[in-house]
Amino acid sequence: MPPAASAAFVESHLRSTLLAAAGDEAVRNLCASARQLQFDIPTLLCAAGSPASHLYYVVEGSIELVARRAGGDEFVVSYVAQGGWATWLNCFMNVPAEHDLCSSAHASLIALPVGTVRSFCEHHPQVYPGIIQHIGRRMRLVLEWTGQSAMAGPAQRMAKLLHVMAMEQNPGATQATIRMTQARLASLARCSRQTANALIAELQGQGLVRAAYGRYELPDLAVLAAFAAGE
Repeated sequence: MPPAASAAFVESHLRSTLLAAAGDEAVRNLCASARQLQFDIPTLLCAAGSPASHLYYVVEGSIELVARRAGGDEFVVSYVAQGGWATWLNCFMNVPAEHDLCSSAHASLIALPVGTVRSFCEHHPQVYPGIIQHIGRRMRLVLEWTGQSAMAGPAQRMAKLLHVMAMEQNPGATQATIRMTQARLASLARCSRQTANALIAELQGQGLVRAAYGRYELPDLAVLAAFAAGE
């Protein structure tokens, strides 16, 4: 993509995010430091133990935080969908990344240098409420999922996981489509692929989920949430 088109692409997306609180001119100036990234295959963005160099905004696809056991097995710790950020905490905490940060296949991202973002926030403090709200909402969803995992049955836990991912993607949505492979979903749910397949089949039998290749359609998030809560 030519540089001019890329600059217009970046600005058009960032102006619709929480950064817009700083005003059009400030966002336009920030875009000069941004890069548009596109990946056809899953790609490592930042390795565990390395200092985080960029804040990423997901235009298409997703970003995953991946942990690795001593034996080499990996599991997905967290998932950032289209319209999400990975990760604002990198901009304010001078510590190495705890987990690998990886793009999905067919991902389109906007990358902003951490130092530039930190300076941008210092000069435009009106963006802080939006950042705090974003981080707080994400933490609340994580805590909801953690609590549900401890108290609910397997099918309810899977329903809650799908609902949390949908809310992360679009807080006001009434229905959603989660684009994810069965293997990645199983990793997030901390279960085997066979178990994940059985749980999805159970939810699908109740009309809560429609499974297709590489995606899960959630036709009614309110009904899904009620099932996850045991109602």
